[in-house]
Amino acid sequence: MTEPIVETNQSKKKEWEPKIIAFLCNWCSYAGADLAGV
Repeated sequence: MTEPIVETNQSKKKEWEPKIIAFLCNWCSYAGADLAGV
């Protein structure tokens, strides 16, 4: 017998990618840029 091929929703979905949002004050952004070497 042959069985039908069934695609699940998981096979159609791409991998989950997080969306990262940061809220920084003026002083935090200066410190972050300094640590990053910018």
